[in-house]
Amino acid sequence: MSDTDHVLFWNDVLLDVFRSRSSGSAAPTRLSRAAAMMYGAVYDAANSARCATASGCLGQPYLTRVPVQAGTAPDPSSAIDHAAYRILTGLYPNDSIDFGAKLAAAQATIPGTVTQAQRDQGAAIGDKTAQVMVVTRANDHSDDTVAYSPGTRPGDWRPTGSGAALDPNWGLVRPFAMDTPNHFRPSHPEGAQDVGELLASPTYRAHLAEVRDVGRFGSTSRSADRTQAAHFWANDLDGTYKPPGQLLQHTAIIARQLPGQDQFANARLFAWMSLALADAAIAAWDAKYRTDIDLWRPETAIHLDSTDPDPSWQPESRRTDGTTFSPPFPAFISGHATFAGAWAGVMKRYVGTDNFAWTATTEDPFAQGVTRSFGTFSDAARENQLSRVWLGVHYRFDGEYSLPTGDRIAEWVTQHLLGTNATLGLDSFARSVTDGFGPADTGGDWWVGDPAVDYAVRGGAGRITLPVAGAGRSAYLNRIRSTDTDLAVKISTDKLATGNGVYVAAVGRKINDAGTYRATVSLRPDGSVRLGLRRTDAAGAETALTTDQTISGLAYQPGSVLRVRLQVTGTAPTTLRAKVWADGTAEPGWQATTSDQTGALQGAGNAGLLANLSGSATNAPIVVTVDDIAIFRVVG
Repeated sequence: MSDTDHVLFWNDVLLDVFRSRSSGSAAPTRLSRAAAMMYGAVYDAANSARCATASGCLGQPYLTRVPVQAGTAPDPSSAIDHAAYRILTGLYPNDSIDFGAKLAAAQATIPGTVTQAQRDQGAAIGDKTAQVMVVTRANDHSDDTVAYSPGTRPGDWRPTGSGAALDPNWGLVRPFAMDTPNHFRPSHPEGAQDVGELLASPTYRAHLAEVRDVGRFGSTSRSADRTQAAHFWANDLDGTYKPPGQLLQHTAIIARQLPGQDQFANARLFAWMSLALADAAIAAWDAKYRTDIDLWRPETAIHLDSTDPDPSWQPESRRTDGTTFSPPFPAFISGHATFAGAWAGVMKRYVGTDNFAWTATTEDPFAQGVTRSFGTFSDAARENQLSRVWLGVHYRFDGEYSLPTGDRIAEWVTQHLLGTNATLGLDSFARSVTDGFGPADTGGDWWVGDPAVDYAVRGGAGRITLPVAGAGRSAYLNRIRSTDTDLAVKISTDKLATGNGVYVAAVGRKINDAGTYRATVSLRPDGSVRLGLRRTDAAGAETALTTDQTISGLAYQPGSVLRVRLQVTGTAPTTLRAKVWADGTAEPGWQATTSDQTGALQGAGNAGLLANLSGSATNAPIVVTVDDIAIFRVVG
């Protein structure tokens, strides 16, 4: 194995990319997404290679585990190198950095005892995990354009001269770990229901007075140490590694001090960290733009203050030419502080304690050569939070609500990702729910299609009502992200549908805005049962991957129970296998098998169920009952 830690090597390359970014591509939102994509692919590459060794896997994949032929020993460093290289060249094809030269430099550190075959095997793994990541994130809404019109009421954010609203769409980007962008949305300060109520609160007035005093350019009320801290944590300017980069660099500083921390351990640490930071950006931008309060920056508040306006007030935050600025997006919540809460939350959970002493660095031009030392991760996060007040661009409550938001994200990521449990979803439906399915026993909330009234849980089963001919209904566990899924479920109906009957589909992979892989079980009016494998496109149009076959010896009667099992595994190609049999009888072998490599579906997706009633049916409504769903990640 190379003495070079290839995770840390590519962290340095990534930070060079961050330094090279400017304008919109330098936004912390987009940089954190890039880091999560790179490190998610790097972790899956390192994990796939590690699985082939006597030491075994690091844990469950983030998105995919690339199978390795028995008896081979792929080089993990090459897997890491190629995963990082493929992600970065895909995201930044015109960057000034020569990624090919970086790849060659990384490969040159691998000992000569590693054979070319081992290098090639590792490279293939890295290429594959990067490809899966790219396909999975292709439709995540990060490139969407959302129109944004600043408000005109007191308290509404409006431009401050640093640009138009930055990334107002980011609160709609599909998270890397959270269930939804608003999964951890904080409440408004003081429980305010609108911006007028917030501005009338004593807390707002006190915090506005504070930032007016200590955040002013050249303030004499701000100590020299706080001025230094304000700039130390800023890194908002071109040429710096930006706020996410600073936290990744601090992670690397600490990783080098941790005993026994090799590149496999760093693959896990940096995956957790980058996924948490990416979701912190999504959560912060959701709160900034997707709530009832898009709060103005302190400089606007002070210039337009109804009782004591000061049009000459400027924040301490400034460019290298001396001109001052506030970031071009709403104040509540603080992106810096949400990142800080997520960073500290991951670090203290990874290290196992909040108590850890280290000295940190910065690249902000107004704190050149400055280092600051901390005794706990939380101390660093709190100083990061308060630095934005001292810089004059945030109110204190912006950060006070941000740190817990970031910490909740960190807890979620470290508890739900990269562990050892292969269970993706389980549900016995032992509850009562109307207008939906509620939360599964394992796997999070069920997401059901409209109208919710057509879904219910009662009598120990989930019930989907198909009210009219041609009706289709679906339910998904959207928390699942996997390329290797094994789904089993019990199904039944209250009666046989006329016309062309009813079909129930087990969906083993659903990729947003791309389509699905599914097994369809058609229950015909004569009681016969047909099974087929299909894919759909983004519009829902089906393509048969196998010819629907009537299952010999299987007759269905209303109220009887069938078991359905579907496996969807691998990418480029994907293998699909399905079977259906009567509950209480022996499970048969696979009855339908095929493969497919439609490009948009060669990523990780979620899983669920859907039901459709024939447009020629004349005896609607039909109630489809589902029970004992079990979804596992396929191992090996």
